[in-house]
Formats: sequence, structure tokens, C-alpha cells
Amino acid sequence: MSNFTRTITDRINKFQGARATIFKNKRQRRILLIVLIGLMLVFPFLPFVSNYWLDVGFFVGIYVLLGLSLNIVLGEVGLFNLGQAGFYAIGAYTTGILYTQLNIPIVLLLPISAIVAGAVAYLTVSPIIHLKGDYLCIVTIGIGEIIRITANNNPFGLTNGPNGITGIGNPDFGLFSIRTSTQFFYYVWIIIALVIVALINLQKSRIGRAWNYIREDEIAAESNGIDVRHYKLLAFLIGTALAGVAGNIYGSKMMIISPDNFTFMESCLIFAIVLLGGLGSIPGNVLGAAIIVIFPEIFREFASYRMLFFGAALVVMMVFRPGGILPRRRSQAGFSGLGIANLPTDENQYIENIVAQGSVAQRTGAPSQAVHPESVPSGEKRRVLETQQVTINFGGLIAVNKFDLNVREGEITALIGPNGAGKTTLFNGITGIYPPTKGRIIFMDEDITALKPHKIIAKGIARTFQNIRLFPSLTCIENVMSSPHYHATAGPWESIVHTSRQRKEEHLILETAVYRLHQIGLWEYRNELAKNLPYGKQKLLEIARALASSPKLLILDEPSSGLNDKESEALIEFLLKLKTEGFPLLLIEHDMNVVMGTSDRITVMDMGSKIAEDVPSRIYNDPKVIEAYLGKEE
Repeated sequence: MSNFTRTITDRINKFQGARATIFKNKRQRRILLIVLIGLMLVFPFLPFVSNYWLDVGFFVGIYVLLGLSLNIVLGEVGLFNLGQAGFYAIGAYTTGILYTQLNIPIVLLLPISAIVAGAVAYLTVSPIIHLKGDYLCIVTIGIGEIIRITANNNPFGLTNGPNGITGIGNPDFGLFSIRTSTQFFYYVWIIIALVIVALINLQKSRIGRAWNYIREDEIAAESNGIDVRHYKLLAFLIGTALAGVAGNIYGSKMMIISPDNFTFMESCLIFAIVLLGGLGSIPGNVLGAAIIVIFPEIFREFASYRMLFFGAALVVMMVFRPGGILPRRRSQAGFSGLGIANLPTDENQYIENIVAQGSVAQRTGAPSQAVHPESVPSGEKRRVLETQQVTINFGGLIAVNKFDLNVREGEITALIGPNGAGKTTLFNGITGIYPPTKGRIIFMDEDITALKPHKIIAKGIARTFQNIRLFPSLTCIENVMSSPHYHATAGPWESIVHTSRQRKEEHLILETAVYRLHQIGLWEYRNELAKNLPYGKQKLLEIARALASSPKLLILDEPSSGLNDKESEALIEFLLKLKTEGFPLLLIEHDMNVVMGTSDRITVMDMGSKIAEDVPSRIYNDPKVIEAYLGKEE
């Protein structure tokens, strides 16, 4: 057994006891789930259950659907939406209008209501999807109120104004119809079960992870290949479509709808369900909906104080349990928490298989042949990256001034200079965060000046940040799995049904992440939340995440920051090893031991301009460089 394999085995064995606990908890959760399903099946036949409580159970189901619909937008992506009742109304009014005007069966109107609600969301949300925080919240309130007021004003005589629409039919499946309270109870909860299965599959797919990456840090997400605008809109479309389904079911049960059913207070209740149960937590949303619906019924005699108690309960929750009653837990989930099928139950076996198969990096498009810089003269090597007279302005401030930089294959190029010289700004220009005001950026003979960050990483440029931009509330393994995201193409439907192509992509993403975590020495922290790591290890995790994209050029912004002397020496060895693997590197660094120990060429920057460029030995003694760092005597 090789030393590498032995090290892996030793680290895995440390977690044998913890894994046994995880599996035990998993069995307990399965038992609890079976008990709850059994209870739901027999609930209508219990002797103390009347039609009244069956209707309460039905409305719990309606609010579960609404809570899950908002949880996609708020819990998964972190977008504040206080207009969800408006899309709930769209589904209900689509059902009411098409049934009463065209007599289309209610069952056929179920998907139609979802599509119409999603289409309205696309038209109204697309122009404002770039807004954040309070601004997005305020605009969504307006959207919800516009929909309600429009229904109240009876456009084209379709909504019947304040009186609403009556005479809506019940679902009819041909062989049987949904009429009784018992039938509606089963109807809504069967749909909920299907929705929950679909949402769990989405949560554990690249789409669900992309939503979580955006929630944690939009800039880091886009720099790791995720089209932020696309995935935000996708979350809104799926969430509002699900609200449309709830509107269809509500309308077919009540057989009458009016604008008073879809007020701003309704949106607030849906918002409270997600906060109360736990952001991103599906069981929490079910519990939150049950509390919102059942407690007012139990304490109906105190109805006048209901909102007071409700508000006080929310305040107490936010103070003592801000994550909700049943928050979504990510740490210690192991591979089972990633939802990837056909993995060995023993992680040890899985890792040994990866080691036996060789470098995953070679199988995912990374440089596969070592390039030896000493064998090729520097002037004859291909230019991987070239900046041509790049200028970046912020108003009247010139942060980068007509800067030329060349990075060649098989070399490590260092960009150094005093604080405030503009080094990180130049990096941000290269990676699309700050588009250059003037000049061009050429990568692999292609102009990438106008590309967005998620397009640039797809071309092959990966980076780390000066100020760490990890996804703090996600595990280390999930962090590293973000970078191979753009290699995969499986969409929402494939993720829901787990097609063979989607499963293959998920396996490849996981294998790449596992390999890079091992390579950087963080495998034992795979199930730890990124925010719990020491600062130095967070830096290493960011490097592992960048490597997992299989880049053609790796850009590192102060990689040794936060590392002790021993860790810095290990970093030097690691960077040199990456060079022998074929990775060209461009790094900003203040630790001159790292710079001199790794760099083939050094470019010096001061006040946004290039003042020197040469091999390390000459840069070390260059008078202009010494003056830039230390100043000169008067």
C-alpha cells in the first residue's frame, strides 16, 4: 500500500465512530418518516377526526405547498420575496377563469396554472432580478399587490371584481372525482409527497448547490462558473409555479375565489412559515405550516390575541433559535448528504477506488503532461494570458493604468507591489468582476475582455480571492464541488428524475472534489462547515476549490496570507508541484520567500502602473522596486 493510500486510510478511520452515529441517526429518521406516513394514511379514519379536522389538515397541506414554494426562493437562494400570495392568486384565477369560461377540466388546469404563474413571474421578475435585500423585498410586495388590485378591478370582466369567481369545479379523474373532505385531504398530501421528493432531488443536485452558492456569496458563485441571473430566475419560476399549483387546489376545494383570499397578510404568513420552520429545511416548512394553521384553531377562543401571540412567538424564535425550529443541517452529513446514487457505503472503499484509477484531474480536462520550464526558452513559450494596455477607472480614480502583463505556459508569474498598487483590481479585471475601461485581455489567443465571470472560468481561468470568499455555511466538500459545476449540463428535469447522464455528472463532480481535497490536505475536514476552519485552512480550501475547475490558468491572490512558516514552506512545494503538472500560475504575493521560491518571472506594480518586469534575481535588487516598497531618502 502506498504512503498516499495509507494516509487516506488513516484519516478515514478516525471518523469510523462518527460515521456509525450518522448511520444510526439516518435509521432513526427513516423510522420517523415511516411512522409519519402511516399516521397520515390512517388519520381520516381515527374516531375523533371529523370533517372539520380533515379540512384543517387540507389547509395545512395548502400552506405546506406555499411554504415550500417560497422556501425555494428565500431558503435556498436567499431572495426576499413578500409577494408570493400574488402568484398563489394567479394559479387560483387561472383555474377559475378557464374552468368557468372554457370548461377545461380542473385536473388539466393543474399544470396550466403552474405554467401561467411561472410565466407571469418571469415577465415581472426578470427586470428586477438584479436587486438585492430590501429593494427586492419592496418590489415583490408591489408585484403581489398589483396582482390583487388587478383582480379586484375586474379586467375584461374576467375576475368579477370583489365578488370573485364562483362555480369552480372539483378535480375529476374519469374513474373517480374528488368531492369529500377525506378525498381532498389525500389529494393535497399526495401532491405534497411528489413535490417533496422532487425538491429533495433538486436540493441534492448541482442546481440546488448552485442556489446555495448564490445565497452564500454571489461574486464567489459567479467566479466559480455559476450564471447567477439564470439560477435566480429558475428559483423564482419553480417557486411561483408551485404557488400556482396551490392556487389550483385551493380554488377546486373552495369552488369560489376572491381578491380577499390573496392579501399582503397572506404573503406574510407564507414568509413566516419559512422563517419559523427553518430556511432551506423541508421538514421545517411542513412543521411551520402546521403551526400556522393548527394553533389558531386550537386557541380560537383567544382569537383577539392571536396576532399578538403569533408576533411574540416569532420574536422569541429569532432571538433564541434564528435558524428555525428544524433548521437544515449540513455538517457531518457525509457523502449520504450529497444525494449521489450508487456510492459505496464505505467511504474508505470509495477513496481507494479513486486512488487506484489515478488522477481525477487528468480525467476532467486539467493539464495532463508536465511542462518543464527549463527545457524551453521563456521567449518561445506560448502566451497563456496577455493584457494589452488595460486601464480600469473608478470615476476619476485610475486604479490600473495601461498595464501590460504576460503569463506563459509552464511558468509561475508573480505580480508584486506595495499595498494599494492595484494588483487585486487587475485580477478582478482579468476575471470579469471589473470590466476594463480600456485595453484588451487575451487568453489562449481569444479576447475575453467583455466576458462575465462565469464565462471566464468556463474558458479555463480559475482564481482565489485576497479576502476569502468561501461559502461559509456549506461543508468543505460542497465548497469544492462548486468549481466543476460548469462542466455539467443536467437541467431541472434531469435532476428531479436522476437520469443516467445526471448521475454520471454528479459522480465526476464528486470525484474531482475528493481528489483536490486530498491533494491540498483537507480531506479530514470534508464534512466540516467552511466557516469553522482556521483562516490558513480556509485559504487552502479556496485553492482546492479553484483547482477543482480543472483550469488552464490558476490565479492566486495572496495564497500564503494567514499561513505560518511551516505552512508557507508546504505551499511553496505545492505550487512547484502544480507547475510540474502543467498548470501556469499567476499570483499576487507579499511573502518574498514564496515569491522568490516559486516564480519564474516577476512583474512589479505601483500606483496602477508597471515599474519593472524581470527574473527574480534582478527584481530583488532593482532600485525602482526598492524605492516603491521602502521609499527613498530626501
